[in-house]
Amino acid sequence: MGSYGLTYLCVDQQTGREVALKESKPSKGKLAARLLNRETDVLQHLYHPAIPKLLDTFNVRRQNYMVTEYVCGQTLEQLIFEEGQQYTERQCVELASQLLAPVAHVHEQGFIHGDVRIPNVIIREGRVHLIDFGLARRLGEPLLPELKRRMKDVPEPEDEPAVPDQDLQDIGHFLLFMLYSAYEPQVGSTPASWQEELRLTPELHEMLERLLGLRPGYVGGTEELQHEMDRLRALL
Repeated sequence: MGSYGLTYLCVDQQTGREVALKESKPSKGKLAARLLNRETDVLQHLYHPAIPKLLDTFNVRRQNYMVTEYVCGQTLEQLIFEEGQQYTERQCVELASQLLAPVAHVHEQGFIHGDVRIPNVIIREGRVHLIDFGLARRLGEPLLPELKRRMKDVPEPEDEPAVPDQDLQDIGHFLLFMLYSAYEPQVGSTPASWQEELRLTPELHEMLERLLGLRPGYVGGTEELQHEMDRLRALL
């Protein structure tokens, strides 16, 4: 159950395979329907093995539905907070590098994902899959005014037109969640910034600061970031 959509695990009676069926949340009315239509529009432009394929759309009793491939696995959120999974620096960079591939494809097709978070990243057999394109939008398109009013915790920069840097910043937060999975605070220590709490390789520390806007970012977008990740993986 999401804020604007409900997703069900179903079996396609014609093929016998499991699929994900998503409907716009009835209680959220026209805004939810509009978001689902936009998500459908985005997905029909995407063709990447790490992104669920759009299979079908239909309407029943004025309710819109979308069918996609079902990705069987665990979200990174489940792995960290339910399974207690811990990640080394090398594993963090490896998974972030995998995640960068579908994100780059989204950008190449003229969109941003807009919600690259640990609940929307599934690990299946060691491989990353990016799901839930409910907040995806075209490059240059602003956040819907109706959505902005309801998402009071969204920072002001979200008022700006969609740019690739928004997804790259999310990848920075994605890395932080994984890095903190192995962090053990000392007894009696007071909370501090991640720069103080995490003892990181200098190159990874710099990458995080660039992704999070604390230093000049990656002008070359996903291509430049991928080059830096490849270089960092060779060092770790």
